[in-house]
Amino acid sequence: MKNLITLSAIPLAFFAVFSLSACTDEAAEAEMNRLKAENAVLQGQVDSLQKNLDSLTAYGDSVKKSLEKLDMHL
Repeated sequence: MKNLITLSAIPLAFFAVFSLSACTDEAAEAEMNRLKAENAVLQGQVDSLQKNLDSLTAYGDSVKKSLEKLDMHL
């Protein structure tokens, strides 16, 4: 999942470089705004999935420790 987050940063950096240039075309500016909004939604989904993964990993570790205490190794 960390690789996914790293890979998702690459297009963001690419987008940031182009957002620094002056944009006089209203259609291009509207598209940039749409892409920024879409990016925010996607980043929220990535964050949510990362929290779920962290929670499930912690739960899995807890179950593994409980099984080890019972001498029921996986």
